[in-house]
Amino acid sequence: MLTQFAGQRLEDQLELYDEWADRFEDLPLYFMTFHGQQNIKTVIDTMQHAVYMYDITHVVIDNLQFMMGHEHLSVDRLAAQDYIVGAFRKFATDNTCHITLVIHPRKEDDEKELQTASIFGSAKASQEADNVLILQDRKLVTGPGKRYLQVSKNRFDGDVGVFPLEFSKDSLTFSSSGKSKVRLKKMKEDKPVLAKKAPEGGAGASKQP
Repeated sequence: MLTQFAGQRLEDQLELYDEWADRFEDLPLYFMTFHGQQNIKTVIDTMQHAVYMYDITHVVIDNLQFMMGHEHLSVDRLAAQDYIVGAFRKFATDNTCHITLVIHPRKEDDEKELQTASIFGSAKASQEADNVLILQDRKLVTGPGKRYLQVSKNRFDGDVGVFPLEFSKDSLTFSSSGKSKVRLKKMKEDKPVLAKKAPEGGAGASKQP
């Protein structure tokens, strides 16, 4: 994350490390110390404390699957996922706090784009979500493949579309392709669509600058 924040590999410029580390420390960014499966009530209580103590306005949960094995062991996973998604939706509404929830897709054919059906038990999550972003990774036999961010649901004004992405090894970040124009077009949503794909990580909470 420090490399991403600095936009460069600091191991090659150690004299700059302290400066960037100090700047990173000043960010209004906080981390929950959870790893692996967690009880939803414990996570919600921690988020509630963060909102009260630090005025947190944006919480990132990475990811939903980490929490699934701990909840409602006596019921099926679909019911457990619906319960967790509903709890996060209620928290966001009650606390005027945005929640970004990462949901990994099922394994699909590399030649196919991710769709709503790619997400296990996705109906509840897609209905509750205000915005749905899909990180598409199309692997090609003849090259490194294509990555793009697909906005497939936008409750605010309905604008959806595709943003081509390029990966920088130096900064470990994705950014819009400079060679391709961003394609964002107005489309009517005929049905809710959800799929999210993101790297593995931990749960975190941040206060927006």
